[in-house]
Amino acid sequence: MSYKRLIGKPSLSRFLLILSMMVRIAATAHAQESPSSLPVSGPSASVLNKPPWMTELSLELKESYDDNLLGVSGDGMPKSYSWITTLTPKIGLDLAPLINHQRVLQVLSLNYEPAFATYSQASEETNTAHRILNKIKAKSGHLSFNLDNSFIYIDGSSVAPIYPTPDNVRSSYAHAFPRERRNQYQDRSKIELRLDWNDYFVRPTGSLQYWNMLTDQRAITGYQNWVDRYEIIGGTDLGRRISSQLAIFMGYRYGRQFQDTVINSNYSSTNNFHRTLIGIEGKLFNRLTFSLLGGPDFRHYDDSAAVTDKNQVNFYAESSLTGELSKQDTVTLKYKSSRWISSTGQISTFDSSFDLGYRHKFDTKLIWNLNCQVKNADYTVGNLTKGSAPSLRNDWLYTLSTGMSHDFNAHIGVNISLTANLGRNAQDGIPNAGYRQFDEYLTSIGIFSKF
Repeated sequence: MSYKRLIGKPSLSRFLLILSMMVRIAATAHAQESPSSLPVSGPSASVLNKPPWMTELSLELKESYDDNLLGVSGDGMPKSYSWITTLTPKIGLDLAPLINHQRVLQVLSLNYEPAFATYSQASEETNTAHRILNKIKAKSGHLSFNLDNSFIYIDGSSVAPIYPTPDNVRSSYAHAFPRERRNQYQDRSKIELRLDWNDYFVRPTGSLQYWNMLTDQRAITGYQNWVDRYEIIGGTDLGRRISSQLAIFMGYRYGRQFQDTVINSNYSSTNNFHRTLIGIEGKLFNRLTFSLLGGPDFRHYDDSAAVTDKNQVNFYAESSLTGELSKQDTVTLKYKSSRWISSTGQISTFDSSFDLGYRHKFDTKLIWNLNCQVKNADYTVGNLTKGSAPSLRNDWLYTLSTGMSHDFNAHIGVNISLTANLGRNAQDGIPNAGYRQFDEYLTSIGIFSKF
């Protein structure tokens, strides 16, 4: 049966049909790997054994159900829902081993991960996300170099949703759901050069976050307009190792945040900033890896910014921790707080996020994940308090997700997950505050094949 015929069927029926086909493949693969079976040989062996320079070759089919696609309260606009079928092939290459007679280049990887998502009850949300991941890692003597880049092109609708009054005052986190399915480019890069000598090191570093929205802007009440934006940062760290696995450092960053103007508005939160940092990073007890850094952020906004104080001092903080409680149990913790730029234009925000994750391996084939995230977007630094009053906004997002994955064998596995997104309003004294609150639940089941 051709894929074109499959996509014409109802989403759940289509998924069950493909699932049954892949389960048959899994059973066959399991039989081939059982001790009573003969070793795989001949042409089929080349299919199941990828070359050493190919780090990944896989295919995943996932069926999901989203009960609140646009993140609305349900008091005004009815909640829209859909079954979602996502097909994700992945191919990963590491070309470093192909370069003979050299030890400098350790990693030269390229991964391509397109995701074809079909929304059965909301065709305007259907999209294809093309992800390209690059990594370069090199080391020569006391000099090392790292580059990580994540590029994504989303081939989706160029028309944004419309939220009639009073749903046009919904949570700032709600519009991120449909935004990430619309036509756009995104790029995230981080580059680092490090020179070590004795117990000291110098580490020049740079980063880029870039969004190019290809959606239409329209002067229609309730229409969601998104703007282009970017953040580019460069700086240097000077550090000292206080043990074989632990180092302290001081750093400086200079950066620029750009925010385009939304239609019929002259406001933009474009700004430049200087940031000084102090931090500590490394390992404790061999099972605890962490990084802690923070410091004052001196920021100057352009004249078009909707803030009373164009020169501000904020505190920047970022931390991560990974603890291996045992061979089966891993805990991760992340925190970040910084001044940010809104994708809807006009207002600057102070963003905070806290992530806590837990992973348990029952055995090599069965894994359970539990994650909790708390995010806050505080817009009250702005001075636009009339009309729609975009500066009178303080939104929270609570996310709880859990999932399990099981490998039938080396080539076939399944996973299931459940995610709850709860948007809450913390701004007092505003009309229609209830419309800024929402609940969204996303359930998924998938089957994947590794080659």
